[in-house]
Amino acid sequence: MRGSGGPRPSGYAARVGRRDVTNLPQSAEVIVVGGGIVGLSVALALAETGAKPLLLEAKSFGGAVTGGSLAAIGTHMHGLAEYEIMAHACDLWRAFADRTGNPFEHNPQGQVGFILDSEGMQSGEGWVNEERALGALCRMLTPAELAEVEPNLTGPVLGATYAPDTATVNPFLATRTVLAEARGAGAVALDHAPVANLLVEAGRIAGVRMEDGTQIHATQVVLASGPWSHEISMRAGIALPLVPRQAQCLATLRQPRDTIRRVVSAVESRGGVASGYTQIQQAASGQILFNTVVDFIEAPRGAKDTVREVPSGFVLSSIDTLGMLFPSLSEVPLLRSWVRFEAVSPDARFLAGPLPCEGLWVCAGDNGSGFCRALMLGRFLAGEITGTSVLDADLQADARSLYAPSRHVEATA
Repeated sequence: MRGSGGPRPSGYAARVGRRDVTNLPQSAEVIVVGGGIVGLSVALALAETGAKPLLLEAKSFGGAVTGGSLAAIGTHMHGLAEYEIMAHACDLWRAFADRTGNPFEHNPQGQVGFILDSEGMQSGEGWVNEERALGALCRMLTPAELAEVEPNLTGPVLGATYAPDTATVNPFLATRTVLAEARGAGAVALDHAPVANLLVEAGRIAGVRMEDGTQIHATQVVLASGPWSHEISMRAGIALPLVPRQAQCLATLRQPRDTIRRVVSAVESRGGVASGYTQIQQAASGQILFNTVVDFIEAPRGAKDTVREVPSGFVLSSIDTLGMLFPSLSEVPLLRSWVRFEAVSPDARFLAGPLPCEGLWVCAGDNGSGFCRALMLGRFLAGEITGTSVLDADLQADARSLYAPSRHVEATA
C-alpha cells in the first residue's frame, strides 16, 4: 500500500482506549472532528490541497456506522438530482483503487434490483428510463436474463433492474487505506481524542476544547461526526437538524464464492429508502451480508452511545426475504449481527458546507449512502475551505447548491 504515512510525530502515539493528551498540538490550520469515512476523506482532500488538517476521532477510526456499512458504490436509485455528482463519486473510488493498488477490495460486480409486483415493475422502469436519459448503463432484465446475471436468485420475481457498474468496497480496509493516504499526504490523525466543545470568539470559530480541557486553536473546524455532529454544533448555538437512525445488518457463515454475484436490492418506490429497502451481497470473505428494513426504528435519546441488540422483527423479516429470493440459502446459519447509527437530515441529503458561525463547517447526514459520496464530499469541502480548485467547477457548484446547510440551518441560537 502506498502512502503509509510513516511514524507519527513525537507525542502522537495512540494508546488503546485512552490517549496521552499532554502533547496535543496547540493549534492547527483546519480541525476535522470525526474519523469515519467522511471525516477521513475530508482530511485526505485537505492534505492533498496542501493544507495541514488535524483529524480528531473520539474512539476508533471507522468504529461507528462506517465499520457497519455495506459500502455500496453506485448511482442506481440514489436520486436524479445527484446523478452527475454520484457518477463522479464512483469514478473517484475507481481511481483511488487504481492509485493505491486496491487493498480495500473495490469490486464492480453490479447491482440487481428485484421486482415482485406490477407496482415494482412500474417503479423499476421509471428509474431505468430516467437514469438512462442521464447516461447510466442500467437496464431492465426479464426473469430469463436475471437467471444469467444472478443464477441462485430463483425466488418469485417478475424481473429486475440491472446496474452493471455498481461496486462495493470492504469498509474496514477502505477506512485504513484512506487513513494511511491522509497521513501520507501530511494530515495528523488522532484516535481516542474526544472533542468536548467548540471555541467561539466574536461570532467565529476559534478551535476546539478536548474532554480533558485542552484547547486546540484553529480558524476552521469541520464537523464530520455523523449523529454526534448535532450535539457538538449545539455547543456553538447551532441546531443541526440531524437525527440518528438505526442501521443494522446480519451476516451468515462463509459460503462458496459467487453464491451471490451482485449487490441485490429491492426496487425502491418513488419515495425512496424511507419506504423500506433490502440489500444483500456476498463479501470477499464469503459471508452473505443482508438486511431488509420494513419500518425504520426511531433511536431513543442516547441510543447511539450504547451497544444495542438487533430487533427480532428485523432479523425475521431479513431472513424471510433472503430465503424467499435465494431458497438455497434458507438453512444457512447466521454468524453475527450488528447495529450502528447513521445521521439523517430532513430531506435525507447531506449537509455539507458552511454553518452560521464563521469558520465552522459540517459534512454529515448520509442517509446510509455516505461511503459512496465520501471521497467526492471530501474534495468538495476542501475546495470550499481552501479556495483551491479540486472538483470540476460545475460539480463544485452543484454540490454547493445540493448540500448547502442553509436549506435547513437558518441562524445561530
